[in-house]
Amino acid sequence: MVLRAHGAATAAGAPAATPAGAPAGLLARWGIPADAELVRAERGCNNRTYAVAHHGHRWVLRISQNLSAAQARAEHRLLGTVSAAGLPFGVPDPVPTLAGDTVAETPAGPATLCRWIPGMRPDLAGEPALERFGRVIGLLSRALRTVPWSDAPQDWRGDPLRAHPDAPEIAELVRALRDAGLPRARVRRLEAAARHVFPRPPEVAGDLPAQVVHGDLGASNALVDERTGEVTGVLDFELAGPDARVQDLLVGLLLSGALAGPGWTRRTAALIRGHAAVLLLDQAEIRAVPDLLVVRCVGSVFWRAGRWRRGQASLSDVADRVAVLESVEAWLAVHRGRLLTVLAAAGGLPHQGSRAALTRPARSSSAMAAASCGRSLIVPLLVRSSGWRSVKPPSWPCPQP
Repeated sequence: MVLRAHGAATAAGAPAATPAGAPAGLLARWGIPADAELVRAERGCNNRTYAVAHHGHRWVLRISQNLSAAQARAEHRLLGTVSAAGLPFGVPDPVPTLAGDTVAETPAGPATLCRWIPGMRPDLAGEPALERFGRVIGLLSRALRTVPWSDAPQDWRGDPLRAHPDAPEIAELVRALRDAGLPRARVRRLEAAARHVFPRPPEVAGDLPAQVVHGDLGASNALVDERTGEVTGVLDFELAGPDARVQDLLVGLLLSGALAGPGWTRRTAALIRGHAAVLLLDQAEIRAVPDLLVVRCVGSVFWRAGRWRRGQASLSDVADRVAVLESVEAWLAVHRGRLLTVLAAAGGLPHQGSRAALTRPARSSSAMAAASCGRSLIVPLLVRSSGWRSVKPPSWPCPQP
């Protein structure tokens, strides 16, 4: 439905209430007249987002359900650093209100207005598109490396199961899922995975490179030119925060569909080649990928569970994330070794030793150890960057189409 900023429904021509989370008069804080059009975005599960148009000018209005005003301002500082990095694609450009602030506080959450970035959602089914996307991940990672950790809206260090501030304890979530009728075997697998996520002291931790990461790099947060397929924009930095550098690449693998179905080795290699063209992974980072995929999925379950406790998601949403966790663990039980080989070959690592060099249990220089029988030893990372800092996995906020 298309609505005027003052709440008139233009589709039906009859008065309508202002859409939930878009308070009447909000756009006036930016000097945008009341006859501007707002179109609610069809997708998006963490925010209320609207396309805004007035007399040939276009913006995007986001009202966050996850960020405080202080976090939104941190995100804007981060965007300022990234936009100054000379990237060949755009990032959100917040517009100051008439009062000079880029954040407008509302009862529904902090609101941000950003200039429109042209483009369409990418189709990442083909290898050329995945290679381009991998290059974008690498370029963005290089730009984010310079962002101070204090200028990120999130901080993924600490307890890995507290991905969301309202995340329930394991026992509470297990009871709720069992009471809702989720298969007991699936609940047991979640419980086992979650109980293996625990902090490790620095002396037994690895040394993966750490920096601010985007945290949600999938097709839903990218825009491409319809004619050329080149990426025109990367969106939604609200989940950005300090973590292991490799997180953005492994999230790209998950959310792009590169690991799905027949031909996954070619698609994965294409994405990794693109990334390696601008940013090489080291051997420890490659060894960590399978286990971090599982940790990512565990974090996703508890993020969604936190939103469920807030009344912002349903328990079925949580159950969907548990199903994804189960699928990823089953996939890795079969393909772990092959995945490591593809990552090493496409990532341009020197061929030192055999595949066993990547899959054998890691010692002091590695971040994770691959357990036998295709099962993951799921541990968070302690990474070296200006001293030892504990890092926990970011959330996986939305299911992808």
